[in-house]
Amino acid sequence: MAYLETTWTEQDIVAFTSGVLSSLADCVAEVESKIKRGTLTTATTPTLAQVEGWLKRGKMELAEAKGFTFDRKYAAVTLVADQYRYALPPDYNGGAISLRDTTNDRYIIPWPEAMYDKKFPDPSEETPGEVIVACIKNMELWLAPPPDSTDALLLEYDRSGAETTADDFTWLPEIERFRVCDFAVSEAFLSLHMWEQAQLYTQRWNAALGKAMKADGKRKWQGKRYQAINVFQEFDAMNNQP
Repeated sequence: MAYLETTWTEQDIVAFTSGVLSSLADCVAEVESKIKRGTLTTATTPTLAQVEGWLKRGKMELAEAKGFTFDRKYAAVTLVADQYRYALPPDYNGGAISLRDTTNDRYIIPWPEAMYDKKFPDPSEETPGEVIVACIKNMELWLAPPPDSTDALLLEYDRSGAETTADDFTWLPEIERFRVCDFAVSEAFLSLHMWEQAQLYTQRWNAALGKAMKADGKRKWQGKRYQAINVFQEFDAMNNQP
């Protein structure tokens, strides 16, 4: 069985100020300074590769645990005429998306799967034309009707923190980079069987994560003008769709 493949082009976004920890190498150096084992290599305990892996995992743990207001990512794709299924970017983290047809300069409203299936039980039977709606099914983006041209779409979504190209920390504010380092330090001490130190940094990580989640909640609440927006208000636009 062949897997569905789609080429997405990542769009540039404004990066946060580099500060002290501007790269993966800088974060490794921060971990080295905390565990006092000298320069990490393939022969040390922990190894350089292990620490790099823990740093990358720390980013994914952050993205999973809290609703970042700064983890939005943009990727573009060129549609293929008559093709209505497209694989989502490999670091798509679930959740809400925003989809814009940049060729025709308009937004395409994503529908819930049940609504989409009821209106378009078999998209291949629809007459190709300008895309009206979209739906996410697992890790695929379904469009309806199938496009009749090679229009371009811009997808805005929540990233998982997984590495898809270069080792990238620029999308994280520096305070979050320090938190990722604390996570890697706790893992490093665990690998050295230094339980007390590991527990200390695990507690620091958990406390910082809780603080960050609380701050995110405040930003979201402020973004909704301190109102409890219900699902009918949030998705009312769907009622006006064909």
